[in-house]
Amino acid sequence: MLVSPVPAFADAPSGEWRHVPVTGLVSPALYGVTAPNPGHAWAVGSQASGGEPLVLRWQDGSWTPQAVPEGTAPELVDVDAHHPADAWAVGQGGGTAAAKSLHWNGSAWTAVHHPSETPMAVSIDGWGSAWSTGFGADGSKVFRYRAGEWADQGLTVPSGTPLNAIAARTPEDVWAGGAPSSGGGTALWHYDGESWNHMSWPSQWPHWVLQIVPVGPDDVWFYTLPMDPLFSGPELVHWDGSTFTATKTPSPYERVSTFASDVGFLGDIASDGQGGVWLQDSQSRYYRHYDGATWTNVPRPPAPGWPYMYDLEQIGRSSSLWGVGLGAGDLLNIDRFR
Repeated sequence: MLVSPVPAFADAPSGEWRHVPVTGLVSPALYGVTAPNPGHAWAVGSQASGGEPLVLRWQDGSWTPQAVPEGTAPELVDVDAHHPADAWAVGQGGGTAAAKSLHWNGSAWTAVHHPSETPMAVSIDGWGSAWSTGFGADGSKVFRYRAGEWADQGLTVPSGTPLNAIAARTPEDVWAGGAPSSGGGTALWHYDGESWNHMSWPSQWPHWVLQIVPVGPDDVWFYTLPMDPLFSGPELVHWDGSTFTATKTPSPYERVSTFASDVGFLGDIASDGQGGVWLQDSQSRYYRHYDGATWTNVPRPPAPGWPYMYDLEQIGRSSSLWGVGLGAGDLLNIDRFR
């Protein structure tokens, strides 16, 4: 794997990050956001200090809470939508009876049984099929929603290797990744429509694959944490169809180990719609932009509390983005770039 040093900062991209205040909730937190177009978006998480599920819908220029079915898992951790009338969310906690996946059909959320004890992520491919990862006592698996149920897609990795990231561009181009097991290599697999292939990661140390953003078949970005003994900090890795190229992120690393038990502890990445990537690392009050050669350091808009941003999402195919994270008091942490 090629490794490039941290380049100098460049000029900021055209546009501005602004904080979007949302009040009236109790101890809220957001862990996932999706936006099929500028007029529609969903953000999911929890409120009441993790005791109640939370779904917010963006429509007509404002965020409003949505009703969810009785028994929904109290912490919704991910959401994806490619159409305003077709969205999926997955959640955790609440015991075995809790609804751990939800589907939006354009008018209401309905509960759908999820076969995993702990769903981790969800992604909708370009054909409209939903994919999900989850883990339990029998290990981590990948599922696809077909014929009214989540079906096992033939990838099972041992317990201790949670698959926390999935990105389905098409039914023949699906990536799944997660934390490496003790003594194991980087946990990254690619599905070509017929079989899963473990991707060889040419690095001395295994990487924890935190996030995956596929722009095209030969243009995929990964946000990873090398599991080296010096805990050197996260990397932005690019796949061009044949080679992985890693770039160190310009982030402070001294606080990283404190949050290592939480998948969102290092923020997220998202495509900028122009060939580059946005990063919010949850370790600083900056958004970072990478254009493939140089980093841009963009201050975050003022917000209460520490800016833990758990998810970034490109809005449709535009250069605008949503960012969501942990709130402070009754205030939610939502930013928008446009």
